[in-house]
Amino acid sequence: MNSSSIKTYTAKATIGLYKGYSNELISIEVFKEVLLEAQQKIKTDLNITLSTKLTPCEILFLGQEEPSMELQFIQYPKFPVEESKLKKAIIELTKILMIKLEQNRVVIVFTDETVMLEQSIEIDPNIKI
Repeated sequence: MNSSSIKTYTAKATIGLYKGYSNELISIEVFKEVLLEAQQKIKTDLNITLSTKLTPCEILFLGQEEPSMELQFIQYPKFPVEESKLKKAIIELTKILMIKLEQNRVVIVFTDETVMLEQSIEIDPNIKI
């Protein structure tokens, strides 16, 4: 048996499963199709393959509950990528998912920083802050 290790670099993003600020649910099948298309685009455009772990979860905020999907990415020891390129690929993949799944805002938590992507400054009209 062989063993390999590499400096840890991880990222997590959570994407809601409602289109925009509606109650229209995005199915897991559609989510996976869009993810696979995004992974292929990143491979084609950046020559980086991103394995993605999906975990169902919920986002709760001031009485709002939204089914969501957490995406986890790691620096895979078998195919290491320079951290800045890996980060760029993860951000690009998340942008594709945001647009195709009609999400306004997504936060990506990296090992070294947290990045918020936002399509507009609009806040859900059903939430009173």
